[in-house]
Amino acid sequence: MTISQFLRIFNRNLKWLIIFPFLVALLVYFLTAKMPKEFESNTSIYTGFASGYGITSGEEVNRVDYFAVNNAFDNLLATIKARQTLEDVALSLLAQHLLLEMPDPLYLGPESFEKLKKEISEETRAKLIVPGNFSATVERLRKEKNSSTDNVVMRLLSESNSHYSLQKIASNLSAERKSNSDFIDIKFKSSDQGVCWNTVKFASEVFIEKYKLLKGSETVNVVKWFEARLKDAAIELNNSENKLKDFGIRNKIINYYEQAKAVAIENETNETEYYKELMAYESHKRAIARLEDQLESREILLKNNSELNRLRKQLADAHEEYERAKLYSNNDEKISKLASKVDVIKQEMKLWVLQYYSINNTIESVPSNVVLENWLKEVIGADASEARLQVYIDRRKEFDRKYNEFSPLNMQVSRLEREISVAEKQYLEILHGLHLAKLRQQNIEMSNNLQVMDQPLFPTKPLASRRALLIILSFLGAFFLLLIYFVAKELLDSSIKNTQRGEMLTELKTFSALPNRAGMQHPQIGKVESTLLDYAVSNLKIELDNAPEQTTNYLITVLSSKEFEGKTYAAQKLAEKLYSLDYSVLFLSNDDALEDAETEDRRFRMIHYDITSKLFTARTEDNLLPELSRVRKDAFNFIIVEIPAISVNALPNQLIRNSRLSLMVVDARRSWTQSDEYILQLFRKASTADNKIMMWLNHVEIENLENLVGAFPKTNKSKKKVVRHELEQ
Repeated sequence: MTISQFLRIFNRNLKWLIIFPFLVALLVYFLTAKMPKEFESNTSIYTGFASGYGITSGEEVNRVDYFAVNNAFDNLLATIKARQTLEDVALSLLAQHLLLEMPDPLYLGPESFEKLKKEISEETRAKLIVPGNFSATVERLRKEKNSSTDNVVMRLLSESNSHYSLQKIASNLSAERKSNSDFIDIKFKSSDQGVCWNTVKFASEVFIEKYKLLKGSETVNVVKWFEARLKDAAIELNNSENKLKDFGIRNKIINYYEQAKAVAIENETNETEYYKELMAYESHKRAIARLEDQLESREILLKNNSELNRLRKQLADAHEEYERAKLYSNNDEKISKLASKVDVIKQEMKLWVLQYYSINNTIESVPSNVVLENWLKEVIGADASEARLQVYIDRRKEFDRKYNEFSPLNMQVSRLEREISVAEKQYLEILHGLHLAKLRQQNIEMSNNLQVMDQPLFPTKPLASRRALLIILSFLGAFFLLLIYFVAKELLDSSIKNTQRGEMLTELKTFSALPNRAGMQHPQIGKVESTLLDYAVSNLKIELDNAPEQTTNYLITVLSSKEFEGKTYAAQKLAEKLYSLDYSVLFLSNDDALEDAETEDRRFRMIHYDITSKLFTARTEDNLLPELSRVRKDAFNFIIVEIPAISVNALPNQLIRNSRLSLMVVDARRSWTQSDEYILQLFRKASTADNKIMMWLNHVEIENLENLVGAFPKTNKSKKKVVRHELEQ
């Protein structure tokens, strides 16, 4: 919608846009004549949410969490507006008023007091109150309210016009934060001064108590949960430690990792000593073999000597016993005795060998005693090495056994220690959470000290009346609603309205248009209609001059798809306009209101004809009426024939085919329907290529004609009412 269209709608409905809002404002004026006065009381409460100091404040210096602060204020404001808070305020207010024996402006005015007496009888009042005890009265009222769904207390809390109505208290009670400060403003409006003042007092007291209880209960539940979990974690940790202890006792383990390390070190030492001893043993064996080669046959005698073998066996056993004692025994006396025993056997073997052989030299001229001494030394050394090797081999077996024992224990010890580690970490985490919860609990207790900074004042002056504002708002509201209605009506209007929409819907070229003369008329309506008729004549001449066949008279048919489109009026105006331009015109119409007429110069004649079967079989205008045969049709430049509405009558096909131009008159105030489209298609089938059809739009609003006649000049002349014409339909 363009601005010009909006202005047209505004101007066209201006009188209603003034009258209707004025009537609405007048109605509001009378309805608010007895509007009660309103009083307001308020209080300010300090919260300390944004800048307050607590236990954890030092941990977060210069780091204010604005989201958390806003959330805290939202919770606080929600607590004020909570249903339970409003209910406690209403019950406290009711208890205070029921305890009054007579009206008191500080608590309840005379008018409200009398109204309460009508609501609650003296007998009921006596059952509900505890004289001189406000708290007990409140509790008795609460029990009465909860006793059933239909009682006097419940009705008072539900009635919309009661001072104790939860809905009314919620609508008149407002709470908001002062800018970005730590203060909350609580305001209440009421028609009773005492009710206003005491409601603010009760609201601030009740909500502070409830908020503290709410925040305290949060941390208490959290602390209890952590304490219970800590107890379970301690039991689990203790069980895990007991499992490891029992495992160590059962497997004789003091410190598994130290013991395993010691075994590994001892095993490595044993292996080192074993290989050293093995090398020494091999060395002794090689030396014995070399010495025995020097002794030749005597060596064989020595080997076969049973006494020497006995001594060697004793020496080997003594060496093995001595080595074992050094490794496994801590008794120094025993080790010393075993060492002496080994030395004694050695000396005995040495003496026996020297006494047994009497040869002084070997075949290499080496003294025998020297060879024998060396041989004996190597034999003794070999026997000692062999004994030590046996001990090392036994220790190997012992270490293998220990490894077989310790290897499976490793995984079990690791699993038990891991279990203890997990239980310990869980215990420490829960302990840390408990510490934080207790810290937060203490912090909330310290920072949750809401304080009333400005005590509510008793209201002495009523608020400024909103009556004038309501009247103005009602006028503006009605004005804009009505304007929206007119604009929506225009936007949703599916009528043809103007020639642009007409051409788009009908796909016909515009012949001309005629203004709507009904109701209030534009002061230049006559001039506009004359201009449009000139436009019609110009279009007529252009269309006929462009026709391939030129004659002295032209047959023009005027038709419509429906009745009451105004084609009689349009055809008659066209005929009169052509006559005024010095053309001779014959006008044929079936309108009963139109009588036969003829001008003095016989250049303009109107003839009425009846609708008969001849009309639909007529090939030319001569067949319409018998009287037409006596008329010299060649004396007329234009023959205009009005055809009855096609929707209720048959189409005179031959007459349409013979006409040079057909004008379809369409009412701009209606919509273009599917039936209109069907009739138009039927007409096109009946016509020929030489017969053109054009749209003639009728009953067009004056503001929708600017595309044809241009913008209308503004005038200060008042619009006049004219007699509504009964147009020829």
